Amino acid sequence: MSSSSVTDVPALLVTVHPKEPGRAPGAVVAYGILTSTAVVVVPDPPEALASPWQRFLVRISRPPGATAETLAVGGVGLAAVEGDGITAAAATLMLLWPSRFAVPAVTTTPERIAEVLVRHRGDQWAAYAELGYRVARPEAAGPPDTWWLGASLAGGDVSASAGEYGIKMCCSSPNCCRRSEFAAVPGTAAG
Repeated sequence: MSSSSVTDVPALLVTVHPKEPGRAPGAVVAYGILTSTAVVVVPDPPEALASPWQRFLVRISRPPGATAETLAVGGVGLAAVEGDGITAAAATLMLLWPSRFAVPAVTTTPERIAEVLVRHRGDQWAAYAELGYRVARPEAAGPPDTWWLGASLAGGDVSASAGEYGIKMCCSSPNCCRRSEFAAVPGTAAG
């Protein structure tokens, strides 16, 4: 094993901004985690990310003051869970172009995501760090806003279990091992 692994690389600072006229980034609305070169996960997203009318930019850098890049967001997905003793939500931002920054090749499963999330009581920053992502956690500004509870989320409702949520969040990593649609189900002729 080499002395400089991916986990030795400093964490990336990922910020989400509204796209202002002239393609300039506005004020920071959220912080995120680069989970692949083209996907950012935003734990506990602000309600602004649910707006179908707002366009967003993601700024990615290695702190402090290193070279940064700004990329356009092509789509936003929302997922949430209230069950198994946790309440959490995340936005998945699909970037129009891939980042030039390297991302750890984290291999995981929906079950592993759920297990880690439950162990960390819904703290996605801690969960993603345990999974192997290099995160730059923002300063806590108080408890997360749960605006999404009871809301009809685009792309799905609030999951009732961490397992369902783990399946939805699996898309944030190209190395997430999904169960095959055609896997044998216990109690059936094939299983």
